[in-house]
Amino acid sequence: MDEAISVLGAARALIADPGRHAIVLRVQSELFTVGAELATDPAEYETLVKHFMIVTADFTGRLEREIADLEKRVPLPEAFVIPGGTQAAAALDVARTIVRRAERRIVSLQLHGYPVQPELLRYMNRLSDLLFMLARAEEGTAVKPLTGRRAARTPAAPARTPRAPRRPVRG
Repeated sequence: MDEAISVLGAARALIADPGRHAIVLRVQSELFTVGAELATDPAEYETLVKHFMIVTADFTGRLEREIADLEKRVPLPEAFVIPGGTQAAAALDVARTIVRRAERRIVSLQLHGYPVQPELLRYMNRLSDLLFMLARAEEGTAVKPLTGRRAARTPAAPARTPRAPRRPVRG
């Protein structure tokens, strides 16, 4: 979580829009909650719940409302986005990839028997979507987003490629 919190700080330093700035600051704070929850010994989880904040459906619901609001206002490109339209958008895209990696790591922990609360995983999943939308909002209409294309299907290679004739070695 530390890596995500830090790169979100870098992104926030580049964001001029007060609303997006506030969202990123709040997310940084929420990621401390995620980190504390993941770092707590399962035997001490009830103590954590009793004395500290944990990830709840309210956290995830807030992300979903913010995503829906951005989807109404921000036109999305029709192809893959190549990050880097603005410095803030690029930093948010890096944060998104870090959050996605953390989500995969949390799933791996869960598969290896570590008890992970389902809402925490939902939160991380939705957070990467929010960061994508925030990055697109940062790009805005100031830049035309660079997009990639899907590669066209290439014909199948022949079952066996003929070898080139060998030249005799002169010595």
